[in-house]
Amino acid sequence: MTDVSLLEAIPGPREVSSPRSSLNRAAVLWRDLRRYLNYFFQRRGFTTAMQPPLVSDLVIRAAKTIRGRDRPPAIMVHGIMPRSGTVYLGQLLRLHPEIHAYPHQLWELPALMQSPRVMGLAKGFLLEYKPNLGRMAEGDFLPLFGASLLAYLYEDSPPSSRLLVKSPSVQYITHFYSMFPHEYLVLLVRDGRDVVHSTLRTWPKLTFLQACLRWRRSADAVLSAKDAFQGSREDQYFFARFEEAISDPSKFVRALCRHSGLDADRFPFDQIDSIKVIGSSKLTIPGETVEWRWLPKPKGFQPTGHWQKWPSTRKLMFKAVAGRQLMDLGYGDNLDW
Repeated sequence: MTDVSLLEAIPGPREVSSPRSSLNRAAVLWRDLRRYLNYFFQRRGFTTAMQPPLVSDLVIRAAKTIRGRDRPPAIMVHGIMPRSGTVYLGQLLRLHPEIHAYPHQLWELPALMQSPRVMGLAKGFLLEYKPNLGRMAEGDFLPLFGASLLAYLYEDSPPSSRLLVKSPSVQYITHFYSMFPHEYLVLLVRDGRDVVHSTLRTWPKLTFLQACLRWRRSADAVLSAKDAFQGSREDQYFFARFEEAISDPSKFVRALCRHSGLDADRFPFDQIDSIKVIGSSKLTIPGETVEWRWLPKPKGFQPTGHWQKWPSTRKLMFKAVAGRQLMDLGYGDNLDW
């Protein structure tokens, strides 16, 4: 895959190229507006009390057949929200020769976000012939959908490879093993203060409060998922911190390989420093649109800690809105900053 091919695949106005460009541009702007509203104002799927839907054992076994019984678990990265570092983590992991990243050039896989639609389809299916009610569990369509999607992705993958996909969202994250019972989850978090700082540089029309609220909702979803997965799924997911992947990527990679079953001895550690930067708000002039193109990593590049220059009013607001979640995720044991 070339840098150019990735650039062309990233959604944005550069996709507009047909003679009917004005109509296409309007469609792109409307799509971006819907994504904007969903990213920052959607509350469904972040409820901390949300329980995974019931899925039957028979369907879980059928899902394994659909996805391929001989296929190793796909590695599926879910970042706490946009600007959490999923692009960098993807570039880091795809260096491993066992990894096949983003088949069919699907750079993001927002499958979990479709959970309510998939369950709605199941409900409609069962209601069409009422004697079918009770024949399937409420969540049985989720693993069938997830397995079918993976079967499609695996068609573009070498037989022994580990599939890698990502999504910068934890919406409906507690549904992960209902939809993907046989896969491996990498749950990526990042200091909420840095996420908010980067978010505002990327989408300057957002308010500081809106960005803080979105991170808090996402952090609550992550904490709820950790509680739900504890004990039963601990061998199927890896809790990752962006800061650790940046500060000591070799150590981070070895830990992830050890836990996920990848062979760390095959990883090209000497290539880590060659990873380029894409979409960094730090390398963007404030007020200008983030450039989604590969850039060489500048000497001394540091994408963390920029919130420290916030005025005291912003620090107080973040503490009030999301201070507890920040500590619960392990970013300090007090709010004395």
